Amino acid sequence: MLLKVEELERRGGIYINPRNLRTRPFGLKDWRDFLSLDEKTYGVYARTVYNPRERFLVVDEKSEARGIELSALYCSLLTDPEYFCGEENLGYQLKVGEFEGLPFANGFAGSKVAIVGEAPGRRGCGKTGVCFYRDASGMLLRRVLFSLGINPDFLYITNVVKCNPPENRLKRIPSGAYELLARELEILKPKAIFAVGRTAEKALRELGFEAEYLRHPAWYVRRGVRGPNWEILEEYDKIKGVFEEWTP
Repeated sequence: MLLKVEELERRGGIYINPRNLRTRPFGLKDWRDFLSLDEKTYGVYARTVYNPRERFLVVDEKSEARGIELSALYCSLLTDPEYFCGEENLGYQLKVGEFEGLPFANGFAGSKVAIVGEAPGRRGCGKTGVCFYRDASGMLLRRVLFSLGINPDFLYITNVVKCNPPENRLKRIPSGAYELLARELEILKPKAIFAVGRTAEKALRELGFEAEYLRHPAWYVRRGVRGPNWEILEEYDKIKGVFEEWTP
């Protein structure tokens, strides 16, 4: 579950996981250069760091200790996934997933920022195990963060419910999902939590966590927004104020 920073390769200002990519992005010198790629090409390179077996980036003893706790929490999910995800959600997730295991979270275990979505997307995290990756919502979120000068690889991204609900429609949040998310955030101890969508906002409020609400990228996608515009950039700029990127 852990991904140590020394296992990554650095290409200019870009960190890549050599086990993820068949082709290295030699033409890119800085992670902001991803913005110049067309959507199809960007979809290939978006998974530069994480995969279902290497979810938590660790750079020092403190972040490694948190990464170990998060890995143990993921194992708890696997011991009783029906309780934590709900029977219907789990059954659907097992149909759409194209990786070993279940979705959980990914990101820098020492991040001061946690982004919490509703549930894995059917074409994104539900298939890949990487949060907000490959589908339209994930692409838009990452492009917005890049535009704001934030490398999403150094955030921590998770969902309230860890399994993709049937047809992307979450009927209810299982009690186990609340327990799992509460423990996850207690381990991470982020400086700021951003709730992406009303479902995430409600769940975090019920758990007693203070969170800043952000409209879900899907809200913008449904309105024809495929790339960063002034409205979404202005809204997501709240993250920039608390983001503290780790640099070697």
